[in-house]
Amino acid sequence: MDQNINPQKLIDDLQHWITANREDQVWTQHESLYLEVLAQWKAVNRYRPENGTADDQRLYQLYWIAMDQWHQSFAQQSEEIFTALPIQATDKVGFYDGVLQELQTVILDRLPQVQQAKIVRMTSFLNILRVSVNDLTKLSLDDLNVVDMSLLLDYWKFLGDALRKF
Repeated sequence: MDQNINPQKLIDDLQHWITANREDQVWTQHESLYLEVLAQWKAVNRYRPENGTADDQRLYQLYWIAMDQWHQSFAQQSEEIFTALPIQATDKVGFYDGVLQELQTVILDRLPQVQQAKIVRMTSFLNILRVSVNDLTKLSLDDLNVVDMSLLLDYWKFLGDALRKF
C-alpha cells in the first residue's frame, strides 16, 4: 500500500470531524453519510491483509487508495457541508436516485456474493467489503444536501475506479 496512506489516520480524522460537528448526536448511522463511511472504515480496518490471499491484499490496497481519494474530496468540501442547499425532492428522486442506483448496482455486481453458508469467512477481504458496502446502500437520502450528495457520488466513483483496477 502507498506508504502515505494510513487507514487509522483517515478513521481518526473523520471521527474527529464527526465528534466536533456533533454529527453522531444529531443523526443515526443510516441518516448520515459520514457515520456510514466511518462505520465501514472501522469494519474494513479490522481486516489484517498479511493473513489474506494475494487478491485480498490487492483489493485492500485499492480500497484504501480509493478511500484516501474520497477523504481528500471530503476535506476540500467539509467546510461547506452545513451551509449547502438542500436538494429538491424532484432532483433527489429523478437524477440523483438514478445515478446512485446505477453506481451501486455496478459496484455490488463486481463484488462477489457473500458465501452462502452457516459461517461466513470474515477473513476474506472480499466478504468484509461486500457486507460493508451493502450497508452503505441503506443510507437515507432524505436529509442529504448538495455537498453530501456530491461526496456520496465521489465515494461510489472512487470505489468503482478501485474495483475496475482489481
